Amino acid sequence: MNDAEAARAADRARIVAIDAEILQLQEQIRLLQLEKECFRGRLDTYRYPVLTLPNEITSEIFVHFPPRYPDCPRLSGLKSPTTLTHVCRKWREIALATPKLWRAFSVDIDEEYDEAERLGVMQAWLDRSGSCPFSMELVTHAYGDDEAPNGYAAPSEYLTTTLLHRERWQHAQLHLAAEEVALIQGPMPLLESLSLTVGDLAYTHPAASASDFPRLRSATLSDADHGNWLPLSQLTTLTLKQVCDTNYLALLQAAVNLVHLYLIDCTPPRSGSGSPTTFTRLETLVVKDYLCLPKTLDMFTLPALRGLQWSGGVWGHPLIHFGHINSVTSLISRSGCKLQQVLFTGRGPVSEASLRAALRPYPPFRKSLLIVNMTGTPRHARDSRTDSGCDLDSDLKRFLHVPNASSERVFRSSVWWESTREQEHEVVCNRNRVRDVCVRANRCPTP
Repeated sequence: MNDAEAARAADRARIVAIDAEILQLQEQIRLLQLEKECFRGRLDTYRYPVLTLPNEITSEIFVHFPPRYPDCPRLSGLKSPTTLTHVCRKWREIALATPKLWRAFSVDIDEEYDEAERLGVMQAWLDRSGSCPFSMELVTHAYGDDEAPNGYAAPSEYLTTTLLHRERWQHAQLHLAAEEVALIQGPMPLLESLSLTVGDLAYTHPAASASDFPRLRSATLSDADHGNWLPLSQLTTLTLKQVCDTNYLALLQAAVNLVHLYLIDCTPPRSGSGSPTTFTRLETLVVKDYLCLPKTLDMFTLPALRGLQWSGGVWGHPLIHFGHINSVTSLISRSGCKLQQVLFTGRGPVSEASLRAALRPYPPFRKSLLIVNMTGTPRHARDSRTDSGCDLDSDLKRFLHVPNASSERVFRSSVWWESTREQEHEVVCNRNRVRDVCVRANRCPTP
């Protein structure tokens, strides 16, 4: 046998050996597959506890996943209920069949999002919410319909889409372009709170009337003219932002049943505008401005006032001065009210001891007065006999543990009232410090 024949014979023998090895490996694979199926069958018989819950229980748990209603989650993101639909098929089915999970949403056309999908996603949320009353935040005033980029839905389309469900509006925060305001019309029988900010003061009033909002109790307005078509007399909470026109006082005088009033950067009418307006039910007054606290307080007689907050300037101006203290004492004397809490934020020559001395004739202040300066260091008002500093944690814990439940409610509303985007950095720092202390004290106020 020559060398070539020997090489071919060796190759044939190797092929036979390889075939034998393949058969052996195939048998091993078959046995492994059988073992795998055995383990899989065993796992298939096990049911994870969370999946054994009745759908109604799982649905109720899901309702507590998004921010607490009426706060509005975004259409996507970790706090969006869409997160629950990405876990497994059963959770997706339960989430999509839970209307309360989709009853609040926030849409801001300035945020990065696939514009071709955003309007459809919002419509899907409205459909999934079924017949539930819903809460929404709609920000569309970045540009008008004629300025929308190519491929973008016209901003008014978002408002008109939600208006098809206006009978279910319960809480609405609207930041609209001027031309969109006129679209607001028709009865909204469930609407309880409305916040309206218009990108331009020149706009057409909506065709809506006061009778369209029978349950409206809270309003946030950036223009006094908005009050011309709102049922002011039935409001219990009113927030005015940067209002300085001649209708300012007339609007307040029409809101006779207010319990909480927030004035943010509002310019009061000039002196000589008449006698103070009496609000017999007003319990909370929050004023944020730089210079106008005395003039603002001179506008009112508030026999039921329990809480007063003033936030002054942030650029180092000595804005807390004795004129502010005199305006507070004049308000108390004129109103005969029993103020329980005062919160000043600002800088100035008035010491805590001086403030306490000025308010000494009014007993409710002795344990419930708090001053916060703009350096971010909240300090409990001290007796004039001592100059020692106070610990932040112990001060706020002592202040939070007030005996009167209504006082605690006033504190919650006065410290967390400022949620506007234009708030100053120092105020944000202050608020975060106070919240941290509240959490450690297990008495975190509700915003």
